[in-house]
Amino acid sequence: MKDHQLKAWLRLADTGSIRAAARSLHLSQAAVTKAIRELEAEVDAQLVLRSSRGIEFTECGRQLTVRARLAHQQLELARQDIRILQGSQHGRVAVAVTPMVFLGVLPEVVRAFRKAMPHAQLKLFDGLIPQVLPLLREGMIDFAVAGPVAAALDADFAFERLDMIEMAVLCRRGHPLSRATRWEEIAGAEWLMHLAPGSQHTFLLEQYAEQGLPLPEHRIEVASFGVSWGLLTRSDALMVGPAGMLAMSPYADLVERVPLAMPVPPLELGIVSPRGKPLSLAALRLAELFRKYLAQPT
Repeated sequence: MKDHQLKAWLRLADTGSIRAAARSLHLSQAAVTKAIRELEAEVDAQLVLRSSRGIEFTECGRQLTVRARLAHQQLELARQDIRILQGSQHGRVAVAVTPMVFLGVLPEVVRAFRKAMPHAQLKLFDGLIPQVLPLLREGMIDFAVAGPVAAALDADFAFERLDMIEMAVLCRRGHPLSRATRWEEIAGAEWLMHLAPGSQHTFLLEQYAEQGLPLPEHRIEVASFGVSWGLLTRSDALMVGPAGMLAMSPYADLVERVPLAMPVPPLELGIVSPRGKPLSLAALRLAELFRKYLAQPT
């Protein structure tokens, strides 16, 4: 596969038409069509279906798009690394961080990264595991600093543990169950949960089921910190979250810890990255800063 073929293909995937792809590449439609046909001959498969209504991607074409995008991104990272080795400080890094990170060490990490690479482009995503894994698969982010259940990650991802985060059952201040000490007292309440595979809340339910404890039946599935926080502070819903929030303003002013006598499993916080795909030099530098500010002696 040649570079011009992949560029034409990816632009076709982005725009959805030969005409639009040709216009954005400043090429003729015939040139783009030729590149696509050459690519089909190279992989010995039909990649698009052509009709009077336009084009439609075959399953082979959709699979090629995923791999071609990753390959193109890796080549761009290689060019970026070479420029950095030659003295340039212009790099690009995209990272997803879990709420406990952006509420805690993120400002210090960003300041240190800016000092080391003042001209680098930094893109940050607010990411819980349900959003993070697709971004990693598609190459939209370099790595994530998140809290998955490491044993539940599939073989596509590597996990490097940096810290163990204490977790607690949280409620709004003045909640009628704010003095509960037994799980049975709170199991029947409304709960906010992130129930994607590998999430902390999924792991928690599995553990409590094994212990024979009653599981919450009234659950609201949430996938963002903003939604979770809004409901936690303005309703009677409960949530398992980082106990460290109780030491941060303004969070400590709005929520409190339900004083359960039983322990809540801690959260493993660490770096999640695509297995077998080396990070760029800029991403490696940022990852090292997260290790510096998050890693704790075990």
